[in-house]
Amino acid sequence: MKIITIILFFIFTTIGFSAYTQDTLVAKDGTVLHGEIKEMDQGTITMETSFSDDDFTITWLEIKQIISSSSFRFTLADGRRLYGTISKDTAANKLVIIDEKKGSITIDPDQLVYLKQVDGGNFLDVMNLSMDFGYSLSKANNLQSLNGSLNIDYIVNKWGLKGFYNTVLSSQDNIESTNRQEGEVTGERFFPKDYYAKMTTNLFTNNAQDIKLRSTYSASIGKYLIHTNRIYLNTDIGIARTLENYIPDSLSDRKNIEGKFGIEYNMFDIDDLNLFLKINIFPSITESYRIRSTYNFTIKYDLPRDFYIKGSIDYKYDTKPLEGMYPDDYVYTFGIGWEL
Repeated sequence: MKIITIILFFIFTTIGFSAYTQDTLVAKDGTVLHGEIKEMDQGTITMETSFSDDDFTITWLEIKQIISSSSFRFTLADGRRLYGTISKDTAANKLVIIDEKKGSITIDPDQLVYLKQVDGGNFLDVMNLSMDFGYSLSKANNLQSLNGSLNIDYIVNKWGLKGFYNTVLSSQDNIESTNRQEGEVTGERFFPKDYYAKMTTNLFTNNAQDIKLRSTYSASIGKYLIHTNRIYLNTDIGIARTLENYIPDSLSDRKNIEGKFGIEYNMFDIDDLNLFLKINIFPSITESYRIRSTYNFTIKYDLPRDFYIKGSIDYKYDTKPLEGMYPDDYVYTFGIGWEL
């Protein structure tokens, strides 16, 4: 019995040790880390180790050497998406990626904009998820406000799926409660040279504007104009179909075919700060002189243990709103969140 116990202890200890020593990172200052490389995103590489509850993060361009047998998903600055293993030629300061289909590819370190470990092969290995919540209470008229958001993306070699859900609920004495919710799901197909095509479904409701449900279905093609491990900028153009139901039901529904012009800008090489801007413009094709537009600006600051604080401004404008309603709608939110 004692021999069996010793053997089992040795097996599990060896498994646990090997799980954290399959990868090695050597920084330019001589720091050596052994563990599991999880991800390189926004100019920072993350490694999980057995001797710390917190993951280690190092600036990507400060890495001198990489030793790993793990499989990763890669995104390059020129738009190529690869799968395979990675090492670094320290003498030439080059990365060597062994892609499963394309073989050996040698690039400069700053050409790699994203890396994620996918050895497990399951959904959680490839998925990114974040959620945050905020709450405010004011003594005046007992004003209370609750906001929350959920973001998720799942990206593989040639396609991706991402979505978000935002909600703002507020109540105040002697005033009708406000319920503002928005959800979106986007499917993307990636092509060479940083081109992509996507289809999006967006659902929006806001009783303050008497919008029971606005459904927007769009298809577009786009391109990354800038795609580095510090910033990205992309734009897309397409067509959209919008259906609008109002409160009360006696109001006539509106149905429109619209053009779509979008732009996204993300800057993330500012220490732990992340800036994000997204603009969509929908000029109506079937309703004269109507243009809808949406703007979102988000600032996020990373905290230890995968927590973060986030502030966001969401603004929507309609040149031909429902009669008696304001043409614009905006909300400011602030909260603390966690990301997987």
